[in-house]
Amino acid sequence: MYAAWGRLVAQTVSAALGPLIDPVSADVFLRIPPRPRTKGDVSFLEKAFYRKQYPNPYDDVTDKVGVRFVVLMTNQIHIVEDAVLSCDDWTSSKDKDFEKEQEQNPLKFDYAAVHYIVRPKHDIQFDGVAILAGSPCEIQIKSILQHAYSEITHDTIYKPKVTATTEMLRAAAKSMALIEATNDYFEEVSEKVAALVGQSKSLSDEMAVVYKARVGRAAQPSKAEELLLDAYEADLAAGFKAPLEAFLDENDYIADLVSNHATGKLLFRQPSILAVYWLASTKPNSTKAKWPFPPEQLRLIYVDLGRNFDS
Repeated sequence: MYAAWGRLVAQTVSAALGPLIDPVSADVFLRIPPRPRTKGDVSFLEKAFYRKQYPNPYDDVTDKVGVRFVVLMTNQIHIVEDAVLSCDDWTSSKDKDFEKEQEQNPLKFDYAAVHYIVRPKHDIQFDGVAILAGSPCEIQIKSILQHAYSEITHDTIYKPKVTATTEMLRAAAKSMALIEATNDYFEEVSEKVAALVGQSKSLSDEMAVVYKARVGRAAQPSKAEELLLDAYEADLAAGFKAPLEAFLDENDYIADLVSNHATGKLLFRQPSILAVYWLASTKPNSTKAKWPFPPEQLRLIYVDLGRNFDS
């Protein structure tokens, strides 16, 4: 039952992440696949009867199954939290909040993560298994650096299998301090990169609207879109939209061709591809010179326009 419950939690949170991180997929956003892990019998008995004193051990141990959601940086943790809290089929309680702990103990550098306990509000059938209402699943949300720290220290600093020495505790605290500093630097770099690519992102978003209206399907921007914008951003100066729209009005067959090509070619699902047709028509030589992909992929666009690609 707990294994099925863990699978359902992983599936539900991953699905809820979709609209929160669009167009990035959960497979890319999460740095480690969220596979549920049930606590083994020995580990459960050790925790229930030896490590702590529980009034009702079976019910009080809430991590009989757990799912980890690992993101790149700590400022992305709240996105997974929003996904967890968006589900109406379970109750959720925050079991650990590293930001709150840091506020209360600013000089302490220790294990950091966000933990939730989720429980189904009613009995659920999943994968042919009856999951009872109230069954707990622990959700851990952490950055990849926090995850690395917990993997190293899990069975030493925080478990009685090994008695932690003062040297071990000091080394662990120093490593966590370094992790926090490194995360801050990562976030600073990320913010600078986001500011730099913000203009390109706005341009791509604007062309995505044109693409959907003309081609009749949503664009699917990928790394190819970034390369197109890197190559032609200077040609797409302010006010490009009006001449592009006029060009597409005069050559309305182009949208149909792009729609046909898009069925089997990723390049023709990029928002900027319509702009490439316009540039190839108005600036054929410079468009060819700046093309960031193998030339044969551009040849098709020139053929569609009735132009001699090799002249």
